[in-house]
Parts: sequence; C-alpha cells; structure tokens
Amino acid sequence: MFVSPLLPAGVLLILLPIFTFMTLDRLERQKEFFTQQLMEKGTALIRTFEAGTRTGMFTMRWGAPRIQAMLFETALQPEVVYMMITSKEGKILAHSDMNKVGKDMGDMPLPENISPDTGLILYRVKPSENEEEVFEVYKRFVPIRRGEGMHGHGRMRGMQMMRAEALPPEFQDGHEPQDWSKSYLENEKGTPPEISEHYIFAGLSMKKEKLAKERFLRETLFQAVFLFILGCVGMIALLAFQAYRSARASLSQVKAFSDHVIQNMPSGLVTMDMESRITSMNQAARDILGQDLVRPFPEMMDLVKEMEEASQKLVNKDISLEIVPGRRVLLDITASPVRSSEDQITGYVFLFRDLTQIGELKKQVETNRRLAAIGKLAAGVAHEIRNPLSSIKGFATYFGKRYEKNENDRETALIMVSEVERINRSITQLLEFAKPLGVEKKEVDIRQMIDHSLKLIHHDLEQKDIRAKVDIDISKTLIHTDGDRMNQVLLNLYINAVAALERGGTLAVSVKDTSQEEWIEIRVKDNGKGIDEEFLDQIFDPYFTSRPTGTGLGLSIVHRIIENLGGNIRVESKKGEGACFIINLPVS
Repeated sequence: MFVSPLLPAGVLLILLPIFTFMTLDRLERQKEFFTQQLMEKGTALIRTFEAGTRTGMFTMRWGAPRIQAMLFETALQPEVVYMMITSKEGKILAHSDMNKVGKDMGDMPLPENISPDTGLILYRVKPSENEEEVFEVYKRFVPIRRGEGMHGHGRMRGMQMMRAEALPPEFQDGHEPQDWSKSYLENEKGTPPEISEHYIFAGLSMKKEKLAKERFLRETLFQAVFLFILGCVGMIALLAFQAYRSARASLSQVKAFSDHVIQNMPSGLVTMDMESRITSMNQAARDILGQDLVRPFPEMMDLVKEMEEASQKLVNKDISLEIVPGRRVLLDITASPVRSSEDQITGYVFLFRDLTQIGELKKQVETNRRLAAIGKLAAGVAHEIRNPLSSIKGFATYFGKRYEKNENDRETALIMVSEVERINRSITQLLEFAKPLGVEKKEVDIRQMIDHSLKLIHHDLEQKDIRAKVDIDISKTLIHTDGDRMNQVLLNLYINAVAALERGGTLAVSVKDTSQEEWIEIRVKDNGKGIDEEFLDQIFDPYFTSRPTGTGLGLSIVHRIIENLGGNIRVESKKGEGACFIINLPVS
C-alpha cells in the first residue's frame, strides 16, 4: 500500500509538540516529586539531628565535640553525602569530614537566600567534589530554645566533667578546640545568653534521582516512538478506512449508474452462465422478447457454438426468433464471451436490438417509393387510356344497338363494354391508391355502418347463397371515425370473402370492445379457401393477388385507410380453413 511521505511528517508534526509538552510536564512533575522527597528526607534528618542535639545539650550538657561526633555518625546514613554546621559568615564549625572543620565553605548562601527564621527550611542543588550533584537542605541551626538549659550553681563544673568524659578520642589529648556551642548554654549567673546565628547543612545524594530520570527518559522515548508508530498506524488505518468508505460509496454509485444505464438502454441485454442458464436481463430485453427467459433460444446457442468453433471474440448476425407461436421478431444480435481476470470464460453476453420495426419501416419506405412511382404512372395512364377507352366504349355500345338482332355481334359488343368498364375501374383504383387519402372523422352509428356495407354486397351474397352473420357487442354504438372510408374498407373485405367462399358459405362480421380504452375490434371472417401461410406477409402489398381477375390493390387500399385512421389490421388464416381480417380502430 502506497503511503505518502507527508503522512509520517504530518503525524510527527502533530504528535511532537504533544509528546514534548507531556515529557516536559512529566519531567517537571518528577523533579517536584524527587525534590519533595529529598526535602522531606533532609528536613527529617536535620530535625532529628536538632532533636538529638537538643536532648544531649539539655540533659548531658553536650558541647562541640559531642555534636561533631553525632554529626559524623548521622552522616553515615545512606544517601547522606555530608552534614555540617556553619557560622553566619560561612565558617565550618562542625562537619562530617573532620578535615573541613574550621575552614570556609566558600559558597555560603547569600544573606537574601537564607532566613533568620528558625523554622524555615531551604534547599539548593550544587555540585560536589566528585562532580556529582548534591541536594543540599539547610536552615538556621537551633539545638536549644531560648529559656531551656540547666539552672543553678555548680552546674558548670558538672558540665565540664561531662564534656571531658564525652569527648571523642581525637579531642581527649588536651587540645580541645574552641567550643562554639557555649553560646547556647547559660552563663554562671544563670542568665540566658544571646543565641548565635548558626546554620546546619545536609547534603543528600541525587544518584537515585539521576537514575530514575534516565530511566524515565528512556521510557518516555520508548513511549514516544511507540505512540508515534501507533499514531502513524492509526492515521493510515483511518485513511484506509476513509478510502474504503469512499471506494465503497463510489462503487455503489458506479454500480447504481451502470444498473440504471443497463436497465434503461434501448438495446436488449441478456447474460448467460456456462450452464446455459440466463442470469440477467434488462428491461429492453424483456420488452423485445416479451418474457423473462430461463434458458436461451436455440438460435442464441447456435451463435455460441459458432463463436467457439471459429475461436472468435464475438459474433454478429441477424436472426429471426419465434417468441410465441405466430409471432416472430427479427433481431440484430451480437454474442461475446465474458472473461474473468484469469482470462477464463465465465459466461456469455447477448446484445441485440429489434429490427422488426426497422424492417417494417423499410417495407413502408419501399411501399411509399412504389406508390410514388405508381402515382406518376397512374397520372399518365389516366390521361392516355381513359380517352381512348371512352371512344371504344362508345363504339361498342353503338355496335351493340345496331346489331342487337344478331346475337353473336350483340354479345361481342357487350363484352367489349364490360371489359372497358373493368379497365376503367382498374384505372380508378390505381388513381385512388396513388393519391393521398384524406379522412374526415365524425360520429357514426356502427350498426348502421355495418348494415349499409352489407347491403352493398347483398346481391353477390344471394347469388352464391352466402349467409351473413352480424354480432355487435360494444358499450357505445356511436363511434368517431370516417364512415365512408370504413364502408370502403368493409366492402373490399366482403368482396374478397365472397370470392373465396363456395356456395352456401358463411360471412361473419363481429364488433366488440378491446382492453384498450376507446378502441374497438372489427372482425371479418369467412370459412372459404383460406390463404397460404407463405403469402400472409404479402397480402397487403400493392399488386399482390392470388386471383386471376384481381388487381392486387384492394387490400393495399384497406391497409392505407386503416393506417390513416390511426388503427391497424392483420390477418389470421390457414389454407382450407378460411380467413379472418382483424381491425383495431380508435373511436374516441
């Protein structure tokens, strides 16, 4: 994991002042602790010495030699470097080291740094002879309080005897130094003298403090390093956690975005695992295929086999799928493998789009192109043919009347008139098919419209003994549409049905509501010859006909009219089972 060098620098910058402050504070606290300890120890030592001196001088009339001896013994305690008593001027009167008695101590505290108060204890830290620091506690030396002492006459002699007996060996040779302690005793007249201003010093060793300080510094340094590492780890962990949260949030956003894109993309997307099971589909795939797949279509598996056999990375083809019986869709589909990080195929993805509508649009464009050509042709045909046809019809009528007594000639003339009229109808249909259709919607009674359209074909129905059945079951009989155009549509469908029916057949017309609000469904059904399945996709094409006498424009005109009215038409038929034309029409 990459860590910026600024990170430890930042941690150090943050933690260093904190560690410094904490260390200095702990050092100061430790110093105060040791000072307090040494102060208490020095105070106890001095007060104990004063108490012992007081007792000796009060009960046994101790003098300087005994005080010196007690000072020497007291200084033998652990951590005691020295003890001494000095005059106000700094002259050593008693010292645990006899060689220093009578000398000047040299670093007597300044008058402002000593107190004449007999109870106040002060301290200082000073270097010793071996260059080690000594914690020196000092105060005014008060071995006896004013008013205390031995009263009465004859006490001086006893004091001298006791002093002589109590002298240490080095003072029993008759060379007794001057006794500075006399000032603390009463004179022979029994009046207390002025107490001299002496000071007692106790030097205590600071080795333990030094060792503790070194140990504390080592521990502090170790803690600082440990906390620094811990801080770095914590910061890295925090940054890693933050990066993880950010990455997770980004991943969620990317996943949500990709899911949104996949679900709303206009092309269908289907994924399949290695066991040929569909693992996911987007909404476009469901709309195109009309269902949720569990297994892929055989045509999709053929693409996978082709890809594996040719070792191709992807395969693109146009395939036709039968979604449900009677409904096929044309798909432009691309199949490609899904590979893992180890370049292993873990599944397949199919990306496709529905070309059915595109095919219909192409077909419509082609139809429009052909209609444009037909329109130009129709204009020329109407001009070039109708005038001669009128003349031919006129001459045929003339000859029919002139030779009406001659049956053969009269029949020939009538045939000529009939054929001219048929040609004229074809030209009329051609012109009508080629020109733009205008629709005029208004309220129409559906029952009256059906009855009127059947009356127009009544003569043809009677000739072939065809039975007409009408079934109208809608909520509103008044609909909004173009009645004339719908009569033209129904009439064309009736004519085709009559042509397909044998004698005694049935023509059924039904009208009902649909699930789509404000729409109706009109069915024109016969039980005639039916239509070959191979021709079902072509029956609405211009000039397509299966009858020798047909023009191939009737159903094309029907298709155009229904489209102009906003509806749609389709046919269901099987050879020998009749045909059913189904019209879905908006009537709002």
